[in-house]
Amino acid sequence: MQRVPASTGRKPVPIHTDEFASCDWQSLPETSKDLLKGVNTITCELVNDLSPEIMEFSFIDALGKTRAKHSGTFADSFYLQTGEFGANYYLEYEPKKEFRECIGRWCGWSSALDPPTVQELLPDEEGNVHVKSDGGLVYRLKWKTDSPVRGLAVVYCGLGGLQHASKVLGKELLEERWAVVHVYTVLNAPKYNTNILLTEEDTAQEIIRLFDRKYCQVITATKSILKIVEQKLPAIRTLPLALLGISAGALNTPAVYHELQNDVDAVVLIAGGANQFEIVQDGTFTKWKFSKMFTPYTDSTAYLNTPSRDPYFLAPELPENTLLVHAKWDKVVPAKNGDLLWKRAGKPERWIFSGGHLGLFATFDWHADDIVNWLQQKTNE
Repeated sequence: MQRVPASTGRKPVPIHTDEFASCDWQSLPETSKDLLKGVNTITCELVNDLSPEIMEFSFIDALGKTRAKHSGTFADSFYLQTGEFGANYYLEYEPKKEFRECIGRWCGWSSALDPPTVQELLPDEEGNVHVKSDGGLVYRLKWKTDSPVRGLAVVYCGLGGLQHASKVLGKELLEERWAVVHVYTVLNAPKYNTNILLTEEDTAQEIIRLFDRKYCQVITATKSILKIVEQKLPAIRTLPLALLGISAGALNTPAVYHELQNDVDAVVLIAGGANQFEIVQDGTFTKWKFSKMFTPYTDSTAYLNTPSRDPYFLAPELPENTLLVHAKWDKVVPAKNGDLLWKRAGKPERWIFSGGHLGLFATFDWHADDIVNWLQQKTNE
């Protein structure tokens, strides 16, 4: 791994957002409901044109206790929390050795969809509920209980969710006493080779709104998750907060940092890039096609000339404690877009793996401890 130090004198450049469209996820009344007794199945259905998805919590009664079917683990608590950031179902498992672990699903409703009442989010007489929303993300929270927590690391996963690299990175962070949240940021992405028909006259704004759907979901879900983490671990409010994005998750991380930057101590972007419009067309795992009527639309000029939450625009404000990790011959998030991200960010510290995207993550056991050590040094208090 070649290590390139940060450019001398590199300083973050604040980005003003007057020209950004606001994230329009709707708020709900503030409530917290205990669902553990009598719950059977919670089905969360994501509804939108490009990427529908269903996630389910199912439970059985075993030995007088409630056990989650998906993990086979006994549940300690299961709550619905609603409020400013929509709805959040979160399940905490019984303690296992020195660890505590939660799994949750954030549900959000944009202005295009009427949100349900709180009562409609609760189980019916048979213990079932079916939630439909046009925003939704899954997350896992885990921390060690045998020593004080060192800080909170939010890991934004890539395509496929909790894959090898995310697991290895999470394990190393846990060993160094970080509480770790894995956020599944792209499970509801359009499938490979999807053709997206552009119908509006202002094509750039239409593409920006398409990507903003994801950016704003990740931003709002993160705020909802952080609220729950602070309830579980009150001391976390005064401890370091790090954002780590992996592959497609790294494309969303700068937008989250932009919203939370006063609270964030370090950012790590692994196999990320800038100019998402180009990335999703050229990346070997996406190859999305954009067209107007029957004509392919590939020119990113108008897109890059329009301010948005794309890493292209937000990279300059990334903090001094920023690390970029790239694969030299990446074709999934093309290497040229990784180079662009580095340049747009003012050339922060950068590590370059001599291989491709899959090679970087297949050998991630070699790199994870170095990344965590870097994080330890940059957030040492």
